[in-house]
Amino acid sequence: MKTTDFAIDEIYRLISGSAIETPVYKLTKPSKKKDAEYIVLNTLPISAGVLQKCYVNVNYHVKDLSPGMADMVTLQEGTNALMALLEDVPAIGIIIDFEMQEYHRESQLEEHYSNIRLSVKIINT
Repeated sequence: MKTTDFAIDEIYRLISGSAIETPVYKLTKPSKKKDAEYIVLNTLPISAGVLQKCYVNVNYHVKDLSPGMADMVTLQEGTNALMALLEDVPAIGIIIDFEMQEYHRESQLEEHYSNIRLSVKIINT
């Protein structure tokens, strides 16, 4: 059996090993970091069985241009780069499928983020 850590590690490996230079954090961003752009990976619970499934959230955060005004150009470019990277991933024993994408506002942080939700299926042999 695998845990959600396995799914996060696989997505982290794909993003970190790519040309995308944005910092990537697992589960949460360190409190003292002041990155203008960053990615946070987290998951929903994983199922049991021979075929395990969980959802991995790839949250691409971008500082607002001004309070409440999203930097949509940067959000869209980053989202497109991540989507291109994460589609059709060649892998053995794991299947990664796109589920949905949406934008959210983080008013206290003065930033918006793009939530890319992936369905991750792990085949236990």
